[in-house]
Amino acid sequence: MLRPLFLTRATIGLAATAVEGAVALPGRAVEAVSALPGVPVRLAGSLVQSYLHAGQQLTELAVKGDKVIASVFPARADQPQWATFDEDFTHGPAPSKTAPATGGRGHRAVDETDVPTGRITPRDA
Repeated sequence: MLRPLFLTRATIGLAATAVEGAVALPGRAVEAVSALPGVPVRLAGSLVQSYLHAGQQLTELAVKGDKVIASVFPARADQPQWATFDEDFTHGPAPSKTAPATGGRGHRAVDETDVPTGRITPRDA
């Protein structure tokens, strides 16, 4: 026996499923009327779910694009000349690494202007 094409068989199966659904429709109508108040909540939930899923897919595409760009154009490790960072500026002489200067309590001596006092001044003072 010659088998029909896959698309033909799938169409016949879809038609059979539609007939079965039409036969069961009167019994399902009563269920549909009782479930009617929950439709807006279900619709809103499915919309939010679709929105979040689309956002996840977009993020996955962006990450994949970042990986492709990084493989084509590798990141440079050197620092641009125009970039400045806090570590580039020193606020005084650097302490020697051989013998740390200690205060009277065994702590490293630091400039008193850099140490927070913990006192709060009133706003109107």
